[in-house]
Amino acid sequence: MKSIVLTLVGSFMLWMLVGCDGFLDEYSITEVRPTELTDIEQLLLGDAYLDAGQKEVQYNIMDIFTDDIKCNGLGNEGFRTYFESMRWRFLWDADMFNNAGGGYDAAFWELPYNKILGCNIVLDCLDDMTGEASLRENLRGEALTLRSMYYLMLVNMYGMPYNEGDPSLNPGVPLKLTMEVRDERFPRNSVAEVYGQIEQDLLRGNRLLTENDYNRNFLRIGHLAAKALLSRVYLYMEDWDRAIAYADSVLQVKPNLLDLNTVGWGTPRSPESLSVYATGTPDEVIWMREGYRELGDMQASDPCYMVSDELLDLYGSCNQTMVQQKTIRDIRGCLYFAWNFKMGFPSVTYYRSFLSIGGSDNGVYQGIRTAEMYLNRAEGYIRKYMAGGDASYCRKALDDLNELRRHRFNNQYTYEEVNITDPDDLFEFYQEERRRELAGDWMHRWCDLRRYGMPEISHTLFETASGNKTEATLQKNRYVLPIAEEVIRLNPRLEQNK
Repeated sequence: MKSIVLTLVGSFMLWMLVGCDGFLDEYSITEVRPTELTDIEQLLLGDAYLDAGQKEVQYNIMDIFTDDIKCNGLGNEGFRTYFESMRWRFLWDADMFNNAGGGYDAAFWELPYNKILGCNIVLDCLDDMTGEASLRENLRGEALTLRSMYYLMLVNMYGMPYNEGDPSLNPGVPLKLTMEVRDERFPRNSVAEVYGQIEQDLLRGNRLLTENDYNRNFLRIGHLAAKALLSRVYLYMEDWDRAIAYADSVLQVKPNLLDLNTVGWGTPRSPESLSVYATGTPDEVIWMREGYRELGDMQASDPCYMVSDELLDLYGSCNQTMVQQKTIRDIRGCLYFAWNFKMGFPSVTYYRSFLSIGGSDNGVYQGIRTAEMYLNRAEGYIRKYMAGGDASYCRKALDDLNELRRHRFNNQYTYEEVNITDPDDLFEFYQEERRRELAGDWMHRWCDLRRYGMPEISHTLFETASGNKTEATLQKNRYVLPIAEEVIRLNPRLEQNK
């Protein structure tokens, strides 16, 4: 057996920064030498999964870069620190992660690599552990799937979209696939190489999880999550047939959607009572995790940043009377965001996806849902319809969109099916529907804007008191994040994004 000493801090806390002299930096309180698969399983749960108490920026803060967020001004001086800390990101400043741009923040880079390290340790140690063979292969599939998810995050933050230019030439992120500690600095692999590794991990992970299915609850990655991620990856790669096929393989097993009419949306409530990710209503949950929304001051009475008017308008009219009398048609318009009832309506709209109206709970339940699979499959059909004109693909796409939408609309009204046959109009409607449905969930809006061609969008930052305004435009080259200067200092082989 390999002589590997793992260090236990809580549930094996491991810290890593690509490019450091040692890939694995240890912080030791108690030394533990694992021997059983159950030991490795605990490491997987503690160090390969995202933890609710961590700074999970990939799920939370990415929206600050998109057109789903606007600056509401600085109406409360108590939020100045927060206002300033977000300024650089909101304006897509090239120095946003440097001292010159408001302070050092390598979390966007560090966190996924910390989790990749946890995955690599599991993968490297599994064969030396004693225990049931099926459990070993299940854990291997779980770790591979998780690793692929983190690399998908990273390459969509620091690399160009797969469909932009030549992915074999565009720089992605470094691939580190073992836990081995070496005095080595890693260069950036190409976008194509990273996607190739993601695909390889997911295909193998899906096979292992399918063959060794433990049928765990939705807090653990299983074969349906692996299939769903494959659908997402192939969508980004514009492999429409396989995006459709893997979405379909999920929907054949789990077609469920939560009917939003069943969650009591007309009155203030707690997150547990309404979320599509709530443990009490797991109808469409493939995998979920609890997090903490970093944009916490968006919940305040005078938030600095909040949901954009453009996004809210996509849901149609929404006001206090309509909510209380339940005359809203698209329930997502009031359910996916927290409206401030206490201050009167219309008032400040808080950007808190899938959370309560009122209340102070900061929990965010996010993950992978069947709703995304309906959308992925619909887009694949639409793209094939646009390419070849086969009307059967149009019909299939409309069936998926209508199936999703009828679970989101007020059943006090007769649902009017969407029946758009013009290919371009249908695709435009689909894009809007995807934005409506997935608002605030994972990194979807950021990734979608990237693969839709990286359109120019504008942000206006201003202070209410002074009236000073700063205009900024997000252009193509800023659809990749700059690598923090501290990361490059530790690893000069990393090429900075231009």
